Amino acid sequence: MTGKGAPMPETSMVGTARRAALWAALAAATLLTSGCAGWVRDNLTQSPTPWRRIQPAALPVTLGESRDFAIVAARMRDTGTIYKTYNVALGNPTTLPGENRLTIDVQTLPDSLFGALVQPPRVFPVPLYTMETLTVTTRREFPDMKVKVADAARRNRYGDYDYATAQDEQNSCVLAWQLINDHKRVLPERIEAVRVEYRVCSVGSNIRALLAPFDGMTLTLPETILDAQDLGGM
Repeated sequence: MTGKGAPMPETSMVGTARRAALWAALAAATLLTSGCAGWVRDNLTQSPTPWRRIQPAALPVTLGESRDFAIVAARMRDTGTIYKTYNVALGNPTTLPGENRLTIDVQTLPDSLFGALVQPPRVFPVPLYTMETLTVTTRREFPDMKVKVADAARRNRYGDYDYATAQDEQNSCVLAWQLINDHKRVLPERIEAVRVEYRVCSVGSNIRALLAPFDGMTLTLPETILDAQDLGGM
């Protein structure tokens, strides 16, 4: 038993210290999630938002001129505050199943340490395709067509991209995909990566004409894109 003014037992001092540390941790967590000092609370949202329609002018990319593949409709959704996904329906002059389209995924960098720790899962794989996943995709996209993966990459103003072709007696199709993560030449610091996938079919056998809009693609992200040398298509 301790009297008035007697020293506090060691066990009581340890308990008091632990309670103080707990309250300090709770206070720090509250500050981190309350928007103070620039911390982002929305990164706690891991699920994508519903798709919403947008105008073509709101897209982060423009394609080269093409009468056959004009933009029909566009929509977007967010996953946390890190990823924005855009889906663009393009004109289709064929009767083949499937939709001509352009898909863009924009990955931004978190603006806080807490945001970096609490990120939703990546919305696109790296590498974008393996031979196994590409085979599954081309069979789904181009049933009953002869598919060939290009032996060499093509090049647009943002670097190399890969593609596959599909053909039957009357129609030709292409599936092109590109991961843009060149910060020295192309992307601003706040944009971590941009993934673009392009799928179109048309009557005839002119593969270069199908790829021309993708070759002429221009990024128009809200933040300034560094000038990229126009390397052109092959």
